[in-house]
Amino acid sequence: MLTIKPILWRRYRHRWYSSQTTSNRKRKIQELLLLLLVVAIANTIAMVFLEGLPIRDAAWLTMTTMTTVGYGDISAETDLGRLATVLLMYLFGIFLLAQIVGEWIDYRISQKERMRKGLWRWKMEDHIVIVNTPESYGARYLRILVEQIRSTPKLTDYPIEVLSADFTEGLPAEISAMGVVLHHGRPEGRASLAEVDIQLASYIILLAVDTSDYRSDSLTLDVLDQLKSFDIQGHVVAECVLESNRVRLKRNGADAVIRPVRAYPELMVRAMAAPGTEEILEDLFKHEGNHTRRYDIEFEGKSWGEMACNILLQGLGTPMGYLDIEKQIVTNPAPEKLVSGTAIFVIANQNSVPDAEKIAACIA
Repeated sequence: MLTIKPILWRRYRHRWYSSQTTSNRKRKIQELLLLLLVVAIANTIAMVFLEGLPIRDAAWLTMTTMTTVGYGDISAETDLGRLATVLLMYLFGIFLLAQIVGEWIDYRISQKERMRKGLWRWKMEDHIVIVNTPESYGARYLRILVEQIRSTPKLTDYPIEVLSADFTEGLPAEISAMGVVLHHGRPEGRASLAEVDIQLASYIILLAVDTSDYRSDSLTLDVLDQLKSFDIQGHVVAECVLESNRVRLKRNGADAVIRPVRAYPELMVRAMAAPGTEEILEDLFKHEGNHTRRYDIEFEGKSWGEMACNILLQGLGTPMGYLDIEKQIVTNPAPEKLVSGTAIFVIANQNSVPDAEKIAACIA
């Protein structure tokens, strides 16, 4: 704990200093603009009294001189008028304008840098919030996850904001290019969650930091507890390392709970796009669950609908597809289609696996 605190303090101190620097620069620009306005008004008044110009001509002369345009249509003729122009415009006006432009450029560069590094307060609604990034292959998994979200029609147009203590130099370019922004911080507190507009999000993804450490579930439970203080309207999907914690996560507000499968981010996307399907898909990964079985049985010119119904009615499983005579796998064919093949794939329960003879009897 003693080694963590200084690191966290430096991180948040840097963030505080960055915010203060930007605020100071913005205040300085405002002060310079006010001072420039005072100088411009003073020069305009001087041109009215010293040159006898109408107010609009005096203001025009002030602007063209200050911006160094110098059309030459109007100019100071008297010695006092020229002296006022030198003192007010050449020494102060032009210098102040150049300084304002420089400060504004620095401010915009600093602003973009803060956005890139996740130190910017984004204001979003109807967005996707991804909380945490995995310690192992965090950037790679995040990229694949975002790619899957963007390729899902229901989720394509949602803005995505990542709340993570990683990526101190900003998100990789290939992730940012997909419309993803970073908010640098940790979710162990209401303030960080409020800064990503968590209550306005359409989807909230709580990723496990370490898939091999069950203590990651404690962090997820803490975030779920924090979410109770918000009026959460979005769909909350949480990863669960320890199977026994699944019920606790759901009891604490998670709409869907899945095991962290880093090689298959599509599972997470399915939990968002079609709630409930993730449990069916996840069941295929369990030893005691349902599994797809291959039965090497030849058949020719058979109605897929009749074959599938026979297998279902006999309680042997759920047919998913077949291997055709050209050795191509065909999944979910139309029921009226006449099919020929050399193997059929059936989802069957681990505890009641049908033998090949029963499957063949349904196909014959």
